[in-house]
Amino acid sequence: MTAAIVAVASRNARSVGVVEAFVKRLELGGVIGACVSRVAAAAPSVARGALTSWAQWQGVRVLMRIVAPRQARKIDYSMRVAPVLASYMVAKKRIARFDDLEKRDAAWERQHQWGAARMRDVIEDFGGFYRKVGQIAGTAKQMMPAPYIECFSKTMDNNPPVSFRKVRKTLENSLGGPLGLHFAELSRKPVATASIAQVHFGRLLDGREVAVKVQATDSAMMIGDIYNMLSTTKAMRWLGLNEGLDFPTIFRAYLDVIDDEFDFTIEARKTEEFAKLLDEAGLSDRIIVPTVITATRRVLIMRRVRGMKLLTLFNRARSNNKIPRCPSPVAKCHAIGGRGWRGVFYTMFEAWGVMMLHHGHFHSDPHPGNFMVSNDGKLVLLDWGQTKRVSDLERMHMCRLTLYMSNEDHYNIAYEIREHGSVRLEKPTTEALSALAYAYFDTRPSALAEMNVMDFKNSPFVHNKILKNTQEGFFAIRSVFLLRGMLSTCGLEMSMVEAWESIARRALIENGHVPPSRFRLKAQKVVNRSVVSLQRRLNVGSGATLNTLDAYMSTREPTSDAPGRWPSTSSFW
Repeated sequence: MTAAIVAVASRNARSVGVVEAFVKRLELGGVIGACVSRVAAAAPSVARGALTSWAQWQGVRVLMRIVAPRQARKIDYSMRVAPVLASYMVAKKRIARFDDLEKRDAAWERQHQWGAARMRDVIEDFGGFYRKVGQIAGTAKQMMPAPYIECFSKTMDNNPPVSFRKVRKTLENSLGGPLGLHFAELSRKPVATASIAQVHFGRLLDGREVAVKVQATDSAMMIGDIYNMLSTTKAMRWLGLNEGLDFPTIFRAYLDVIDDEFDFTIEARKTEEFAKLLDEAGLSDRIIVPTVITATRRVLIMRRVRGMKLLTLFNRARSNNKIPRCPSPVAKCHAIGGRGWRGVFYTMFEAWGVMMLHHGHFHSDPHPGNFMVSNDGKLVLLDWGQTKRVSDLERMHMCRLTLYMSNEDHYNIAYEIREHGSVRLEKPTTEALSALAYAYFDTRPSALAEMNVMDFKNSPFVHNKILKNTQEGFFAIRSVFLLRGMLSTCGLEMSMVEAWESIARRALIENGHVPPSRFRLKAQKVVNRSVVSLQRRLNVGSGATLNTLDAYMSTREPTSDAPGRWPSTSSFW
């Protein structure tokens, strides 16, 4: 703007004379006066040059958006993210020099507030796949800085809507004929907007109330976004900002499943598949899967279920700085699993246990925007576009891991990961592998799960890097992180693998495997707890590691309002 004003003001000699007269009135002599005079004389031509370059660049950007929109989007994204990465690279070196813990934390807090605000703007401006990244970060309450949680939690379900004109065109092309041939009513304003589609409520000609899901995103653009994020994570690794985490594997995992999300006929088949599965598992009295009426590649029409999204409940509570209250009908419906939200999460654990360990095909996007509680208290599972199938080998691996983890058999947890898992650590000790298993594959709070991944000085991954992450198991890990984040929001501490123990044992037997005996596992659990407790008192071995870790975590701000903690032996492992 300054360049434009100076350039316009300097288009004639009179304007230049005014500038020179102003400099003379300053009566600056010597070297300073000469320098000011030269700068003032050169300013008009420099400003005109800057304005011309800016105009040319804007013209190139507009042209690229017309003839090569995906390439233009990539360039725009890179220009927005590059300053954030550069800022963190500088901050990492600058803050590392601080010896005082409080001063270091305050500096990182300011840096995270700045970075979170800019990355939130990127998510809101670009939408698409970047919104999915916000969904993960916005619910990873234990592992992300508070400013990122606050900023990203507001981006989950508020994509800018596509105009109704485009929605009408998609519906008429997909269903055939004008809207009046299919709908008695259809809301012009969407009730939900997400990364791929948006939902409108309506009523069919026969009077049935429906939710109409309409594809609103170009698949090529979404895939391009994933490649952009893949490039970003590679740049983070090159700049030393990945802190020992294998982020590129995460985005390669998304490339494996993204195609199915753009075909709603596939989603319709999966919706019916999981409705039948959960009914056969005896969960239909607590869980609803919407009924599919019609599906095309770009349109999905389902029976409307009246209720409220968990995201709405959570955001209302967060705005008042309170733990969300579980509605009475919901608490009553899920009372078999415990009081209030505890019963709801027990139902979730059962459902995901059946899907992952018994069926080998599961919903892989359980963020709060994909859950509703109906008016009669049942849990409604939405959006079956993103699911993950696992091989029988991977499924049996998860079943064995569940049994060992639920009984804190740390030696066999580490053995199972070494022999059958795909995660590779720089130092694959029993302690490290077991700790990683509880952070990746269980919802209980653990010291490692609560380590801030952006604490660039103290992150344990700096000292024991993840050389290779699990692409096959990533979506199971993602589901755990999302569920753990929701537990933390509700002020709860629960273990998912403990709820899965009977499901895992039954799945192993059905597939011809002999599970470890219950007596041996329970006895081993008692022995392990006793040994670690003694090591802690003597401050030797794993006990010394625990004591050091607890001392560090005691200096951090609490990340949960839940009363009490798990036993320390369980929390660490």
